[in-house]
Amino acid sequence: MMRVGLLKTTLVNFPGRVAAAVFLPGCNLRCPFCHNAELAVSSIVSGPSEIPENVGAYVPLDSVYELLDKRKQVLGGLAISGGEPLLSPVLTDLIAYARSLGLAIKIDTNGTLPERLRSLISDKYTCPDMIALDVKTDPARYGELTTEKAAGQRVEQAIRESISILSTVEREGYPVRIEYRTVLVPGLVGMKELEVIASLLPANANWQLASFVPGNCLDPAWNNLQPYGPAETERLTAFARSLIPSATHR
Repeated sequence: MMRVGLLKTTLVNFPGRVAAAVFLPGCNLRCPFCHNAELAVSSIVSGPSEIPENVGAYVPLDSVYELLDKRKQVLGGLAISGGEPLLSPVLTDLIAYARSLGLAIKIDTNGTLPERLRSLISDKYTCPDMIALDVKTDPARYGELTTEKAAGQRVEQAIRESISILSTVEREGYPVRIEYRTVLVPGLVGMKELEVIASLLPANANWQLASFVPGNCLDPAWNNLQPYGPAETERLTAFARSLIPSATHR
């Protein structure tokens, strides 16, 4: 039976709303700094002894439906993350159920599945109210984040296409809030990479930068990586803001 990560209540996973957050298993990337290792490497979570704090608890999928029904008068939305949720066979059913309860939907995606992203947006029954796209580094470096190095060029094109899709969504006035997110991972994201990312984003993009936090990384060696200090973080944030004025660090 599929088990998923569940935060019963969160004020940060869906900005501006009291929400529940669901983390669906399965991912097509293997980012060494990923904090949701079991979700990334498996399509079925068995229930590990150590659960990442940001995931909450691992529960059977049916428990999510029960929670949403029980708390539909309290919650304002459902944030669906992963893993990579666009890979999940339960995604559309989960969206439909949450919609039937009057909940807004937010999807977190890594941007590697542009056709599925386009299909989700084009269907009024599955179109999210908010989409957050993780842009992890210069798309040309995504080969470093896959299990198949030969897949890097294909993933690079997919990232660029997903950004283009979301740019069109904003330009054409779809009722979808778009957020782009980049973690400042030393060695993977510096000024060069920020410049490339900014060149792909809309000029008014909601670009959120976050600091790398070691601990529970998919590759244990990355737990020894020191995050950027305050001065360098501010320098990188200021540089990003010079390229995309709305860029912020949180």
